[in-house]
Amino acid sequence: MKRTFSALLPLTFALSLLGAAQAQAASLTLSSALAQSAAQPSVTAARASLITAQGDYAKAKVDPLATKVTLLKAQQTYDLAVANVKAADAQADSQIVTAYTQVLEAQDAVKLTSAALNLAQKGAQVAQTQYQKGGGTQISAQVAQNQVQAAQQSAQVAQDGLALATANLRSLVGNFTAVAPIPASAMPASVGVSSVDDVLGRNPTLIQAQQGVSALQLQVNLLDPLAVSASQINALKTQLQQVQSSAATAERGFKIQTQALYNSYVQAGKNRAVKQAALQNADRQLSADQDRFAKGLIAQLSLLQSQIAQQQAALAKEQADDAALSAYYALLAGPGGIGGAAPSGR
Repeated sequence: MKRTFSALLPLTFALSLLGAAQAQAASLTLSSALAQSAAQPSVTAARASLITAQGDYAKAKVDPLATKVTLLKAQQTYDLAVANVKAADAQADSQIVTAYTQVLEAQDAVKLTSAALNLAQKGAQVAQTQYQKGGGTQISAQVAQNQVQAAQQSAQVAQDGLALATANLRSLVGNFTAVAPIPASAMPASVGVSSVDDVLGRNPTLIQAQQGVSALQLQVNLLDPLAVSASQINALKTQLQQVQSSAATAERGFKIQTQALYNSYVQAGKNRAVKQAALQNADRQLSADQDRFAKGLIAQLSLLQSQIAQQQAALAKEQADDAALSAYYALLAGPGGIGGAAPSGR
């Protein structure tokens, strides 16, 4: 028996470690979710392109036959690949944050609707008892029962919403059982308006447009009037003006979009302050009602109503926090998508 028990000890210990590891893996935090950004297909594809562009650029720099145009094109392809990686990272972060906060809010919505259902059921019991004792009407009892059914439907909708949000986040970060609340330290500090220019400066689509201007400008500078006709020179200069105009238009458009993202971030911050004040008021009201209930001044139903009101205020505050966090990451991601290959200027 001793030998059998001793032989089982390593297996038992291993299983306990496995169980602990699984439990730890099941608990998802925002930081661990964001750590999965690098595994997103768009990010891995952008990084693969960067490796290729980096190798091509290194070869071009040591190629004795490389021309200025060849070197510029290789550099532009590399620079654009770097910008694409940054953009893919930022977009993946933004997508994960949005999915994470949706699960967090869905979890709290399930708790809130469950509490509301509990209140409705207790209210229906009271209404039915009053009706049976002659202190209430049949209509009041039926209304209370209808409220129970409505609360049940809301609870089911919340459960369905949680299942959908969970599936969406799992598609991005893998399996988990629940998400942890977002710590206050994860909320961004105040971001200045200068961030608009910073975000604009690393926009891949805008960088690609500017690269087109640089490539054409170089070709114009390298034109030899003795070897190229005046009509060809004028045609290339006209093309350069058109590309310059398109790039300037793109810059104005992206700046408007980026400014809108910044404005959304600022507004979300203001809304956070409003919801925080509302939650503080709800906390004070709940504390007062708890004291009154302890002294026998109010009924349990009144206390439950106060508790639900506080939970609703807490959920609204959390939604405001999540909106601010999502707006911050959306600002970092910026408008537009990932650029393609650097323009050749031809």
